[in-house]
Amino acid sequence: MRQSYSLYELNEYIRRVISLNFSEPIWVNCEISQVKQVKGNVYLDLVYHDEKSGEITAQISANIWYKSFLFLKNKLGELLPSILKEGIHVLLKVQVEFNERYGLKLSIEDIDPAYTIGQMELTRQKILQQLTNEGWIDKNKAHFMPDVIQKIAIISSSQAAGYIDFTKHLQSNVYGYKFQTTLYEAAMQGMNTEKEVCNALRAIDSASVSYDIILIIRGGGSKLDLSWFDNYNIGVEIAKSKIPVITGIGHEIDETVADIVANLSLKTPTAVADFIIRQNEDFEGKIIGLTQSILQSSQRIIKHEEILLHKTIQILALLPSEIVRKHHLQIDFLFNQCFLAGKQKIQRHKNQLAFNEQQIQLMNPNNILKKGYAIVRQNEHVISKSEYQSGIATQISFHDGVIEIPPSKK
Repeated sequence: MRQSYSLYELNEYIRRVISLNFSEPIWVNCEISQVKQVKGNVYLDLVYHDEKSGEITAQISANIWYKSFLFLKNKLGELLPSILKEGIHVLLKVQVEFNERYGLKLSIEDIDPAYTIGQMELTRQKILQQLTNEGWIDKNKAHFMPDVIQKIAIISSSQAAGYIDFTKHLQSNVYGYKFQTTLYEAAMQGMNTEKEVCNALRAIDSASVSYDIILIIRGGGSKLDLSWFDNYNIGVEIAKSKIPVITGIGHEIDETVADIVANLSLKTPTAVADFIIRQNEDFEGKIIGLTQSILQSSQRIIKHEEILLHKTIQILALLPSEIVRKHHLQIDFLFNQCFLAGKQKIQRHKNQLAFNEQQIQLMNPNNILKKGYAIVRQNEHVISKSEYQSGIATQISFHDGVIEIPPSKK
């Protein structure tokens, strides 16, 4: 008969081997794949992924007993719930235990938060470098932010305190601005964050509504809570979006990958609401300023035209009298010209008459006779020598008298 061992003997042997080789707690790095809390105790499934292939190469169960959980809660405070999440890389101080009935288990005694944060930062830097190399980092920043924001697509959880605060702050603005908001429900932390946020971004880009902006908002949280947005696929979907994306995921110092790729990153959801209100207020202020400028310019133009019109009225009032005065002057000038022309013409005629009179006087027979001439008449006609007839009565006129020559007697 073959030699054999009972299962108990085998497990007892394994327990002794493990107790001998793992007498003290050791530090183990791994990833949390599942978390469950029952009656103060925490039960976890831990895995390890191959760095090259990404496949799970190791898996084991672990627990945090109640007393250890109280110790960790006092040590890490609000950071503890953020670390004990699915998908988080952790460095755990564990006691390796083997029970003959329940098998191998790890009892977690301590957690190093610096390792988890360091791993997240390393992952973040790798993602940012990849996005930079592929040209995604500044792609969404190339979209212009609208001057007026009215149609808003919001990616958030309806139960998130940040979403509720944002909605109240936006709707209660003192200016009475109205906004059309549409919520695209998505997980803001946890394993579903990547899938649901990416699906929401794609749905918004393909929606029939032309949104002005996309908001990704959530309430405050620790650095580990926000690490779900240090995600390559979320970064790519933000970069691909044709609409400006604004993030307000509730952190004061650090920036996630989503913040860096987005068109604009603001600290909190209420800061996002303030930005939207201020954007519209600035536009309204510009419109009011332009209105006032147009009004002032119009008033200046009207005043200038009133002055020109007044001057024109004055000119028109003076113009008829000026025209009449000019015509009077012209008439006076023409009258004087006519008078002078008439006077000159009369004078010329007088001169001509005087000249003619002088000529007539010169041609007067008496005046001619005074020069020694005489006029011979026969039969009452003035005759010349060739016409003279002897024996006929002849009259010879001199300037000082007439000589009668009687006819001769035969």
